Amino acid sequence: MCALGCGNFFTKAGWHCQTINAGSGPATYISSPITLPGGKPLDFYLVQRGDLVEFTDDGVTLFALKSIGYALSDKRNWRGLDNLGAKFGFQLSDSGAFEAIFPLADMDLWGSNIIRLMAAVATWEEERSAEGDNDFSLTDEIELLLRAKEPGRALTRNAVLHVGKVEMSFDFLWGSTYIDAVAPIPQSVNPKLRKAVLISKVDDPADVLFIVDDRGSKRKKAEDEVSVLGGLAATTLFSDFQQHYGSSIH
Repeated sequence: MCALGCGNFFTKAGWHCQTINAGSGPATYISSPITLPGGKPLDFYLVQRGDLVEFTDDGVTLFALKSIGYALSDKRNWRGLDNLGAKFGFQLSDSGAFEAIFPLADMDLWGSNIIRLMAAVATWEEERSAEGDNDFSLTDEIELLLRAKEPGRALTRNAVLHVGKVEMSFDFLWGSTYIDAVAPIPQSVNPKLRKAVLISKVDDPADVLFIVDDRGSKRKKAEDEVSVLGGLAATTLFSDFQQHYGSSIH
């Protein structure tokens, strides 16, 4: 029996690291084992400048998501990824790059944050893919209805709600109501159930509305999920929501 060497471990586990010339000087290029569909690894760069380190993915993450079908040319759809970045201390720049500057002495902390960010992006993609809303069509339609109902009511896309120490993301904050679009499948419904349970346990729960997609052939499954979610939080079918607000858009 022989020990697996450290170098062999990182290579076999899918990590790749090399020093490259980034134009303004040397940079460390790192390819992680965290991948998107098709096997595209999430990559990033580290540039040391004295006692500071600059992190950037150079827009590669956003480009990769666009390449597999996500409608991210519209910057309104960046907000969910922007919130993920902010959660771990990163900023999504106007050019679509995750960025951060941190002390070299804190590399251990930021190393953890980098891995957590990459994993969160992969999870975001998995959940969005499972919901079948890569083009954000359901959320776009709901947004149109919300704006038509009350044009003067504040509407924020990809809002964050803190329940105790837990941070939850919602598709919309409409006035004081947090709204999620829901596909009638377990991968979409289960996270909403967890949200509803946590919210229901606090003394002054936030106002939440779940809108379940029943477009096309999804009606029966959507009705079943409404009966499940509806026991914990306000829940409606998309068609009922559309009909309810229909008078305000004609």
